[in-house]
Amino acid sequence: MSEICLKALSWNLHAMTWPLSKDPGGRMDRVSAKVRELSPDVALFQEVWFGSQVDRLTLALQPDWIPICIKRRGVGPRGGLLAFVRASAGWRVRAAPKFHPFAASAPMWKVWEGDGLGGKGILTMDLERGEQRICALNTHLQAQYRGIDYAAVREAQLIELREIVSHLHTSLPAIVAGDLNTNSRESLYSHVAALGTDLTAEARELCNCGTTTDPFDGRPEWIDYIVAANSHAWTASANLEIIANQRADFPYSDHSGLFCTLTLARRH
Repeated sequence: MSEICLKALSWNLHAMTWPLSKDPGGRMDRVSAKVRELSPDVALFQEVWFGSQVDRLTLALQPDWIPICIKRRGVGPRGGLLAFVRASAGWRVRAAPKFHPFAASAPMWKVWEGDGLGGKGILTMDLERGEQRICALNTHLQAQYRGIDYAAVREAQLIELREIVSHLHTSLPAIVAGDLNTNSRESLYSHVAALGTDLTAEARELCNCGTTTDPFDGRPEWIDYIVAANSHAWTASANLEIIANQRADFPYSDHSGLFCTLTLARRH
């Protein structure tokens, strides 16, 4: 196994009924149609909080894509993290997926923020197609709010994420994707860069845009990433497409999606 080609999609769907979407079901339908159009090998979604939304996406994407998540009893996926693996292209999950909850978190009593109650963390999957194997990590970090940026919490979560990556099988390539809630202009971005090769960097510099807008001042912010880890053993080249979103439900989520076609080659 000297080279792997993978099409990966990462997207925060913010699948809540309030305040961002008056029609979360319609949002799931539009996202499903886009997934079928792009045909990713693996789709990594954040903020899919309810079982009904998992069911709606699954119904629209089966049998070509198989859903992967760790469910909470009576609710939806743990951490709001949901993945789909393209079985029709020969990909499968080699072993049971794992969920790692972040030790660092905002207080649960701040129910109006939701992050503490959400139980955010990291969903890890070992994917396989024939002789090709790759590890995919889907994650969503603590959000920032007016008057508090939770920098200490986000830094602790980024360090946890890096520790999880460091314990992966060193001979396998890996991708880390999700909403890291950390702008590339922040000093904390150094922890993102330390994970491996940031596959969004070139597109970010060229477009001078963001993956979402700050809800308070309307400034664009780039807070979503796809990173190729284990870069000491594998090189990564990628073509990144931004699934542009103008505002909530126009046409999709409140975040733009990231669709990456990447080639991973073993270093000699």
